This record gives sequence, C-alpha cells and structure tokens, in this order.
Amino acid sequence: MEKKTGKFKIIKDNLPQIERFAKHGYSPEEICKYLGIEEKLFKEYSVKSDELAKILKNAAIEADLAVEEALLKRAVGYETVEEYHVYIPETDKEAAKGSVKLKEIKKVKKFVPPDASSAMAWLINRRSTRWSKNPTAGSELANQEIIRLKRIAAQETEENM
Repeated sequence: MEKKTGKFKIIKDNLPQIERFAKHGYSPEEICKYLGIEEKLFKEYSVKSDELAKILKNAAIEADLAVEEALLKRAVGYETVEEYHVYIPETDKEAAKGSVKLKEIKKVKKFVPPDASSAMAWLINRRSTRWSKNPTAGSELANQEIIRLKRIAAQETEENM
C-alpha cells in the first residue's frame, strides 16, 4: 500500500497548482503536461481520490460562473470608475530634468454600454427556444410569436385611427 501512495505523491504535492490551472480552464491533459505528470496516473488518481475529483469539478464550475457573470455584465452594460493621475513639474530647475509630482487623482465614473454580441450570445445559450442564430421559419413558436405581434400591431392601428 505504501508504493501506491508514493506514486500519487506528485499529484498530492501539486493539488494547489492543479486547482489553480483548473480554475483557469486548463484541461486535465494540459495540467499534466505543465506539471510533468503522466496522464494515466492523473486519471487513475482522479477516479480513486474524491479530493482531486472535487477540486476539478468545483474549479470548472467556478470558471463557468465567472465567465457567465462577465458575459451578463457586458450584455447589460455596467458602471466603472477610472482613475486619472494629474502631474505637475516640481520646480523650474527640476522641470528641465523631467521631475514631476502628483497634483491630484481624478476619479471619473463611466458607463460601459451594453454589447449586442454579448446579449445575443447570452440569449441564444439561455433561451434557445426563443432565440436562435438561424431561426427556422416553420417553427411553431415562431409562428405563434408572429401571430401575436400581428394582433398587437392591428390593435395599435385601430387605436390610432
């Protein structure tokens, strides 16, 4: 039993690095390559070790959630604060040398507008029954939506006459 524990030592010693790589989206094959671990040994240990399997699963979920959050943020727009540093020359003699000192730090609040590509990606992946890159003209949902929109347009036309 001592030998089996010994052959997995390299993996056990590198669990923090494995977790870091997995959180950045690296595949098990890439992790093995970077850490110099045999893929067969890695797969064998991930089957036997609940700890490694849990690390890999949680890291993948965490990475996916971070990407989803960033995509949603970009799709709906967001506010950010930018800092600008304003410098002035220290004295006339030192100005010739290029010496400057910080006068003030300006903070400017900006709004980053929504991005249509991000919104489309979000909708296609989250609401695929309603949104599609290549909608089919004959789908039942599309036909129902067209009928509903025609009714609304007809009502609005009657109201405005």
